[in-house]
Amino acid sequence: MRLQADSELVIGHESIRLRPTLGAAFRLEQKYHGFHNLFNAVASGSVSALSDVIKEGCGQTSALTDYLDSSSEHDPLVISLDLIIPQVCTFLLALAGDELVIKDDSPTIEQITFLEYHTRLYRLATGWLGWSPEIAWAATPAEILEAQKGRVEMLKAVFGGKQEDGADETITDLRSARDRLNALGDSSVTDMRDVP
Repeated sequence: MRLQADSELVIGHESIRLRPTLGAAFRLEQKYHGFHNLFNAVASGSVSALSDVIKEGCGQTSALTDYLDSSSEHDPLVISLDLIIPQVCTFLLALAGDELVIKDDSPTIEQITFLEYHTRLYRLATGWLGWSPEIAWAATPAEILEAQKGRVEMLKAVFGGKQEDGADETITDLRSARDRLNALGDSSVTDMRDVP
């Protein structure tokens, strides 16, 4: 999963910035009893589903969401929603973790629901990374996964671990720094030149 900038939805004169946060994903998944239901509602042009997704993505109401909330499915202006449905669907994919690609030669991967996936992301953010719940809910799935990768790299550098082929040479430098820090507690080392 790659880091990405927030999505920008431009409708007429209004530009709305959508952020695919973990909190938005949880709330939408629960409200629609599954991402598949939400995605189907958005793809079929449900005005209320589009409004819900936009409100969760931008964290507030806007002129567009106010219009959508007051519109009926038969409003002639709703036809122009065909322009934003693909953009909202792309945003939903970012909420769901759109870049989880399984390669043909990869081992079988356990299939989990989106609720389980987002729960695991929350667990990573608050447990592994030590983030507060507020920070975890405001982070995107990509941010959480990248931060966790960085944490694992840092732990390998500090405490040692198997270095992968092509790994950055800074890990070796960090191990050297770790050895120097560990030597501070060794009473037999009286000079930093004695550190291996």
